[in-house]
Amino acid sequence: QESQAHTEAMGILSSIECKVEDKVTRKMMLMREVEMSINIARARDSLMWFGSLYSAFLGGVAIAKVAGRPVPGIAAVPVVIGGFFLTNMADTAYGNKMTRVVKEAEHIMEHERGRFIPPKQAPFWKLYGPEDTALASDAGAVGTYWPSFLPVARQ
Repeated sequence: QESQAHTEAMGILSSIECKVEDKVTRKMMLMREVEMSINIARARDSLMWFGSLYSAFLGGVAIAKVAGRPVPGIAAVPVVIGGFFLTNMADTAYGNKMTRVVKEAEHIMEHERGRFIPPKQAPFWKLYGPEDTALASDAGAVGTYWPSFLPVARQ
């Protein structure tokens, strides 16, 4: 009798735990989607502003050229760099860049977990296994690499 009541109670608790976990997961998903949509909206806003500025610049260069005025050769630098910059921004705002970034993140999480190893003082450091810490073990602290010629360099 008592064992059956205990089993029923555990079943109810397990059901509640699953529902709470599902609710937390849905909240996390919503937060992620809100953050991603804000980032995409920010990219679209920047694209509008910088695209307008770039168009005005290109228009000015074109008008100067058509009017027979000399256009300095250095003007080609912002034309080329601006084109690459705006293309990247447009890819973020309207293209599939976010999908490619997510796929790269998935690859990193699956094959390069050693990049996530926190300092040993972190409370969750013990959750990483030896295969995870292997990548981090052959790297030294930043201060040990440069500037090693200075007398204050760490050894």
